[in-house]
Amino acid sequence: MMNPALEGLDRPALEALQLRRLNRLIDRLRTTNPFYRDLWQEHVPDAPLNSLDDIRRLPVITKEDLLADQEAHPPYGRRLGVPVEHVWEITLSSGTSGRTQEVHAHTARDAHLRGLLHGLAFWWAGAGPGDVLAHHVGVSNSASHGSFHRGFRAVGSMPYLVGYTGFAKRLELMDSFGLDVMYAMPSALNGLTALCESEGGPPRERFPALRAIVMSGEAWPVDFVQRMEDAWGAPIYEGYGASQTYGAFIMSNCERGAVVDGRRGLLHFYEWAALLEVLDPDTLEPVAPGEPGELVVTLLEKEASPLVRFRTRDKVVLMPHEDCPCGRDLRAIEAGTISRWDDMVKIKGENVFPNEVDEIIFARPEIAEYQARVTIGDAGRDVAEIRLAFASPSPANDGLIEHLRQELKARTNITFELRTVPAQELPQWTTPDVKPRRWVDERQAGLAAGATS
Repeated sequence: MMNPALEGLDRPALEALQLRRLNRLIDRLRTTNPFYRDLWQEHVPDAPLNSLDDIRRLPVITKEDLLADQEAHPPYGRRLGVPVEHVWEITLSSGTSGRTQEVHAHTARDAHLRGLLHGLAFWWAGAGPGDVLAHHVGVSNSASHGSFHRGFRAVGSMPYLVGYTGFAKRLELMDSFGLDVMYAMPSALNGLTALCESEGGPPRERFPALRAIVMSGEAWPVDFVQRMEDAWGAPIYEGYGASQTYGAFIMSNCERGAVVDGRRGLLHFYEWAALLEVLDPDTLEPVAPGEPGELVVTLLEKEASPLVRFRTRDKVVLMPHEDCPCGRDLRAIEAGTISRWDDMVKIKGENVFPNEVDEIIFARPEIAEYQARVTIGDAGRDVAEIRLAFASPSPANDGLIEHLRQELKARTNITFELRTVPAQELPQWTTPDVKPRRWVDERQAGLAAGATS
């Protein structure tokens, strides 16, 4: 364990610590933070909360609430909570413009805390002093850069950046500087693997010192992780983080990894730093283990830009934490299945989640990439098309397409139109700081065109 005093707490001691920190946070925000003071006028009693369940007396907040606060009181909103001169660092959430990007300010303490939280995922993955990290994310004001650098330096030695350039140059840099640990999103890992193999052999032969790969940002199928572990000769671990989680990992796999004995591992919550709820998105009531729910985040130790009961819109599956023999009494969710409630696409009355399609398609190593498109057809009905790019031509691909069509139908109840295209026609996702958007829904434009024709 990196911090046995916290990681080793049993449930009663851990929940008592969370309750103390939650009450301390509420007292501070109620007296010093105008955003929360106004929001809580009718919700928060003067007396301390008696249990963690009492947090449900507080209202949830959303991305739209944060954006409205920023627009009315730029650039940080009234949620800032500290004098502006105490802002040491900022991060921006994903989005195409300032009107859709949340601004998250950090004090120096916040920034170093998020580094330590990020470092925990690498420590659990087996990183340590003297290790070298290849970091496949471009530098920007996203949440990743500062937390990755400070996090790895907290447990290792030297991180270096390769995400600013193409895959070929990254492999050259990795040849030059070596690597003990690597971070990459699954799409980037897939692309690096394909390029390395096309240049003469599996990456495990090219980078024999590699001991661990950490990834995040996308759902993945079990077969994908197993193939990547075989190709690179190293175990794979997953972390979860976002702009709204200190801009850092707030959960990760323990030493057992992302896939254990052919099954998905667990992402253990860092519960001393955050109170994480998994709630039914319609009722906002807690879900039972084994059920999907929306992750709702309260940051217990954030000074600038605090968050209390923020709805992430991330769909996760709560799991019985007692199932993990690692010895930590930390709540957990299922690894590899985090997706967005917002990404759900309703096709012909059926709810289709892109990550489920990812799992089916990328379980086949022959397929390099895909893109889905939903349109209004000539008969005025939904048409769902998937363009597939194969890693290499083969007569067996035709049979694979038919099996794929049947499996997609069985899983989603949708008959997809499948066609193959050259790989260069599809996005390559060579900038892994941008999450892949493989689905395009053109039905609104189709309906508008039909209404004016």
